[in-house]
Amino acid sequence: MSVTSFHSSRRKWDYIPEYALAQTPRYTSYPPANRFTTDVDAIKAGSAIAALPANAPLSLYLHIPFCQKLCWYCGCHTSVPTIADPVEPYVDALIREIELVGRIAPADAVVEHIHFGGGSPDILTPDQLKRLFAALRSSFQVSRFAEIAAELDPRGACEEVIEAFATGGLTRASLGVQVLDSSVQKRINRIQTEDQITAAVRLLRSAEVASLNLDIMYGLPGQTREHVIETALFVAAQDADRVATFGYAHVPWMKKHQNSIATAELATGEERFRQAEIAASTLETAGYLPVGFDHFAAPGDSLVTAEREGRLRRNFQGYTDDNAIALIGFGASAISSLPGLTYQNTTDTSVYKSEIMAGRMPVVRGVEHTQEDRRTGDLIERILCEFEVDVPGDLLIAACPQLIPLTRAGLAHLSGTHLTVTDSGRPYVRNIAACFDPEFVRSAGRHSLAV
Repeated sequence: MSVTSFHSSRRKWDYIPEYALAQTPRYTSYPPANRFTTDVDAIKAGSAIAALPANAPLSLYLHIPFCQKLCWYCGCHTSVPTIADPVEPYVDALIREIELVGRIAPADAVVEHIHFGGGSPDILTPDQLKRLFAALRSSFQVSRFAEIAAELDPRGACEEVIEAFATGGLTRASLGVQVLDSSVQKRINRIQTEDQITAAVRLLRSAEVASLNLDIMYGLPGQTREHVIETALFVAAQDADRVATFGYAHVPWMKKHQNSIATAELATGEERFRQAEIAASTLETAGYLPVGFDHFAAPGDSLVTAEREGRLRRNFQGYTDDNAIALIGFGASAISSLPGLTYQNTTDTSVYKSEIMAGRMPVVRGVEHTQEDRRTGDLIERILCEFEVDVPGDLLIAACPQLIPLTRAGLAHLSGTHLTVTDSGRPYVRNIAACFDPEFVRSAGRHSLAV
C-alpha cells in the first residue's frame, strides 16, 4: 500500500447527522471496557500472565492518577493529591505491583515499550521516577531499544522532571496542548500559555527526547473553528512528530467534574463536525499525513511506516506501531490486554494500595476473549487501521443490515467480501467498524460521539 493510497483527500467532508452524532466505542480494545464483568479476577489475571509464551514481547503501562489541578474536560481516572491520598504511598504500591507481576511473568519476556500515563506523570519527583525505573528494570528484561513514552502537562514539565525521565531512557513525550485561546482555557479550567508549552518543547528537545507528540482538542465549550486553526498551526510550528486530535466527550454522568462545563456553550451538530474537519485539513496542509481517524504524523515518523506496511495497531493509547503480544498495566484503573484476556485494576486508589500491600493483584473486572471476540476484534482493528479488509463471509452477512445503509450513503464500498472505507467515509470509520460488533448493535450503552 503506497503513502498516497492511505492519504485522505482534503476536500470538504460530508456532514451526515445520523452518523456524526451517533455514539460509538473508540475500539481501543475489543470487547470494549463497558462489557467488562466481575467474572475476571486476580487469579485469572495472574494465570494469563504466567501463561505468556517464552521470549514474549511486552508493553508496560504505568498509570499515575494525580494532577496538580483538575481540568474539567478530563475523562481520565485522576484526582488532585490530598493529605489523605498523597502520591508517595501510591508510588510505593506501584513499585510493589511491578515486583509482584515481574515474579509471575516469564523471566525471558522482553519489554519493548513502556508508557507513563495519567493523570500527569510529571507530578512525580525525580527520586520517585528513579525508583520506578529501577523497579521496572530489576523486575523485567527491558530492551536496550525500548520505546519509553510519557504523557506530560506543559505546566508541570519542569527541567528536573524532564531530566529524570530522560535519565530513565525517555524516547517520546506527549504534551497536552488542547487549545490556545484563553477564554476557552478558562471554560475548561486549564490555563497555560504558549510560552509554557514552547518551554516544555525546548526542554524535551534539549534532553534529546527523540519524538514529540502534541495533543489538541475540538468541541470544547466556547471553541470555534478559528480557535482550532490557531492551535493546529501552533503545534505544527513546534515541529511535532505526531499530533493527535480528540473530540471532547461530555459524560458528566461518569465524570462529575464535567458538570462545571456549561453544556450550552458546547459546539454541537455540524459545528463540532467542522471543527474536526478543519483540524485535519490544517494539519495536512502543514505537511502531516493522516494516520487512522484521529492521528497525524510527519512523513518520516514510524507510525506512517507502520500504516504503509500494514503494521499499524490500536491499543489503550490510540494508534501505535507497538507489536507486543501483551500490554500489562500497573496502577489504579490500569487496563491490561493479554492473549485471551483483558482485565482492569480497581479505580479506587485506597483499595488499590491496600490490595497491593496485602500481596494481591488489585484486579476487579475484565473479559475473557472467545474465538468470536478475537475474530471480531481483529477485523475491527484492521478497519480502523487500514480502511480496507477482506471480511469473513459469516461476519459480513451478520453486519449487512447495519452496513448497507452506510454503503448506500457512499461511506463504504463492497466488492464481494472486500470492504473499503471511502474518502467520504473516513470520518465515519467508527460507525463502519461498529457494524461488525454484534454486542454494540444490541446495546444502548453511552459512548463518545463518532466525530
